[in-house]
Amino acid sequence: MPLSDINTIRGGGGNVKPAGDAAEEKLADLVRQAKRGSREAFMELYKLFYHELYAYASYMLRHPQDAEDVVSDTIVAAFESIGKLRDVYRFRQWLFKILSNQCKKRRKSYAERNRRHNLDFPGEEQKDVFSGVSDGRDMEKEATDREWIRQAFETLSEEERYIVNSFLFGGYRGDEIAQSLGIGSGTLRSKYRRALAKMKKKLDE
Repeated sequence: MPLSDINTIRGGGGNVKPAGDAAEEKLADLVRQAKRGSREAFMELYKLFYHELYAYASYMLRHPQDAEDVVSDTIVAAFESIGKLRDVYRFRQWLFKILSNQCKKRRKSYAERNRRHNLDFPGEEQKDVFSGVSDGRDMEKEATDREWIRQAFETLSEEERYIVNSFLFGGYRGDEIAQSLGIGSGTLRSKYRRALAKMKKKLDE
C-alpha cells in the first residue's frame, strides 16, 4: 500500500468498541474482505484502529512524529501480511503485536543512535535523578515511580519538557535538539541540567 494512500485517511475514525456479536461479526467480515485483497475493507479497518494505534505508539515512544511513522510502518506491514492471519476474530491482537514489534525496533534504534554519537549531555545528573526508580521487577513500586516521575515532569516548563523528552525518549542528538529550538549547544546543556535538577528536587520531596 503506498504511504500516500495511508496519508489520505490519517486522522479519521475512532477506537473499536464492539457492542456485541453483531459488531464483532461486522469487524470480522471486514477482516475477511481485507484478507481476500479488498483495499477498501483494509482502509476501513485502519480508520477504526488509527487512534488506538497512535495512542499506544505515542505512549511507547514519547514523540509524535515517531509515533506517526511507526503507525504507518505497522499499517504497511499489516497490509502486506494480512493474508497470513488465521483467526479473523483476533485481528486486533495481531495488529497490536505488529505495532509493539515496530515500537521495539524504533526504541532499539534510539539506543544504537545514542551509542554512535557521543552525546555531550551531563550523564551523572541524569543518573542522579533516576537513581531511586524501580528497575521494573516490582510492579507496584514501578507504578508508584511512574506517578512520581510524571508529577516531577509536570513541574517543568513546556520547553524543558521538550528537551527532556527529546533526549531521554526521542533519541535525538544534542545538536539536533538545539537546532530545533534555535539555541546554542551550551545553552541547551544548561537548560537540560536545570530541568533535571528541578525533577530531582520534586522527586526528593
